Amino acid sequence: MATRDSHTRESIMNKMLEGRGWFLICAFIAVLAGISRFLFLAEKPYHHDESLHAYYSHRVAQGNPHEYSALLHGPVLYYLVGTFMAIFGAGEFIARFPAALCSVALVVLPLFWSRNIGRAAAVCISMLLLLSPTFMYFGRFLREDSFNSLWIGCSLAGFFAYHWWGKPWHAIAGSAFLAMQFCNKENSYLHLFVWLTGVFAVLWLIKRSGLQELGDLRGGHQSLSSWSDRLALVLNCVSVFAVIFVLFYSSFFRHSKGAMNGILDGLYRESLLYWWDQNQKRRIDGPFDYHFPLILNYEFALLPALFAAWLRAVFSATRRSAISALRFPFSWVKNRKAVLIFSGLLLSLIALPRVGLTSDGCVISEFCGNQLFGESLATRLSAIAKLLHLAHTRHLLQLLSIAFLGAIAVIANAALRRFLDGFLWWWATGMLGIYSYVGEKVPWLLLYILLPLVMLAGLELGRLLGAKGTLTLLPERSFDAKEREILSVGEERFNFKLARLTWIVSLLFLVFSTWKAVRVSFPAAASPQERLVFTQTTPAVKLIRERWVAMSRAEGRTPKVTMSGDSTWPMAWYGHDLPGLDFIQPANTAAAEPFDAIFLDTSALDFARQALQSFDIYKVPLRHWWVPQPNPRIDEIFEYFLTSRPYPRELRNSPLEQGIGDTSVLYLENRRPGRFFAEAAQCECGEKVESAKLPGADPVGGSLDNSRAPAERKN
Repeated sequence: MATRDSHTRESIMNKMLEGRGWFLICAFIAVLAGISRFLFLAEKPYHHDESLHAYYSHRVAQGNPHEYSALLHGPVLYYLVGTFMAIFGAGEFIARFPAALCSVALVVLPLFWSRNIGRAAAVCISMLLLLSPTFMYFGRFLREDSFNSLWIGCSLAGFFAYHWWGKPWHAIAGSAFLAMQFCNKENSYLHLFVWLTGVFAVLWLIKRSGLQELGDLRGGHQSLSSWSDRLALVLNCVSVFAVIFVLFYSSFFRHSKGAMNGILDGLYRESLLYWWDQNQKRRIDGPFDYHFPLILNYEFALLPALFAAWLRAVFSATRRSAISALRFPFSWVKNRKAVLIFSGLLLSLIALPRVGLTSDGCVISEFCGNQLFGESLATRLSAIAKLLHLAHTRHLLQLLSIAFLGAIAVIANAALRRFLDGFLWWWATGMLGIYSYVGEKVPWLLLYILLPLVMLAGLELGRLLGAKGTLTLLPERSFDAKEREILSVGEERFNFKLARLTWIVSLLFLVFSTWKAVRVSFPAAASPQERLVFTQTTPAVKLIRERWVAMSRAEGRTPKVTMSGDSTWPMAWYGHDLPGLDFIQPANTAAAEPFDAIFLDTSALDFARQALQSFDIYKVPLRHWWVPQPNPRIDEIFEYFLTSRPYPRELRNSPLEQGIGDTSVLYLENRRPGRFFAEAAQCECGEKVESAKLPGADPVGGSLDNSRAPAERKN
């Protein structure tokens, strides 16, 4: 019965994914990707980081070379966005357009892998990327991460295509996209380390499992026949990488300090040293398990397929272990029940609540270690915990759980000689561990954890559909006839039992996840209540920009604006097209009078009241955020999952919800006769704290430091 139903399902899927049906599915996904990424793209206020990227991209569009600064990350974004601005103009839509375009390309990219991973799996991966709340939200966000997600997909596609088909140009293309990663963001060093160790580890494990010829993994292509051909290919790949790297980091040989200075800065001198220092300082700190709640709240649709993929690998590997004796480390997976029970225990530890020995919660303390290990060893353990950024006992348990569960998945897939699956599990485990460790906890880094998880989930869903062409079971030449028969029967039965449940739960989860994706990307895109929204610029700031634009069209002139302090970003971007834009703090009345609008920090309120009496003064919320309180109740977590209402409930006493913080600035409009805002209506951008006092005003000079350039500070 199971076999007949499986064949029926396979027949239906094959008909849907052939000929015209395949073309229509691909077109449907591409159209949805375009709509979800480009619709209302300019509506959300520009985030602090987005404004930095847009401002310096606009400078590139004006012909200025962009010189690498680790604070601003690599130069690729600025040259790509700057090129679009030079061609189409420097609007808010155009500035975000390249990031959204990369996001669309990432959604479509798996469809080009269908020849190798199967059409069903390719469609599933594309749909998961399309409907992911995290990929949708940050696919509409002007940061390096949307670009790098595409470069990662393209570089791995190139290298795996060479692995499968043996065509040198695939490897060269992979090297080019790898260079784009390194020229875009410094975390590429971490990714390359995980990939290289993953390749060697999985190949070593496969070799130890008894496979005599690794050619069985390559789909039967002929590899390069001589060492000279292989050396030539390596040199070509390195040359392509080096050319791209040198061109971008030397600012196309226009670097003010010389090309070599820019190249060395990008290679290690500023990139690695700066970010290692920032990692030690933990500039934007967060708990070790920062990403777990984000995954559970937004990317829960991946979990059924990931669980099924892990379970299927363990199930099949234990059957393989029963057929023939496997050498270490495959002896770990011989006893299926023991593996499943122990793994279930580890999964429960990941969600372990804080219970511990100190008032701070379960802190790894010398006191704790002293009770178990003695004072000297406890001191060393405490130092190691600090080095790994482990603050709580549960963090250590989570780290061990992630490592063990990932190792089981890698070993099980290596026992089944599934190189791609083993590599993806290694990659996912490495990313989760690394980004849990790093000292900067921000939601856009979740993209790098999700990429391998989405691929694993999509591959599994495609396999459970039983469609033709999917890497469903086992490489034909990997096992003898007896092994293949036993494993195939076992997989067939397991497939049938697991497929229906996994697909039903996944579809239900995906519907709700899609609603969350639409909500966080459109109506709640600037809401601090959403965990993906991080220190977001408030809508009030965008209202000021819209006020300038509307009045400029009516009056035929533009306001002269200056700014300093917190408001510099994003206001430097919002004023990029104003001829009179400046970055000074007026020191007295005479210095302020030439300007129509001024932004100051709230600490300058007394000075503004005394010295700038011809100005209306508004207090405007600049950025807002919500930091979840620790140890929430289960009902509060569930309510937040359904409604995105902040917790705890006791803090919900005001229109803006207590517990939501903000940074406010002063916005001043000059009301002197003849100035830009002399006859304007009152601004509705914030709270008015002082009106202009023009008749009989007696300005009092103050003292503030001048600052002629915008400060570059990224959250």
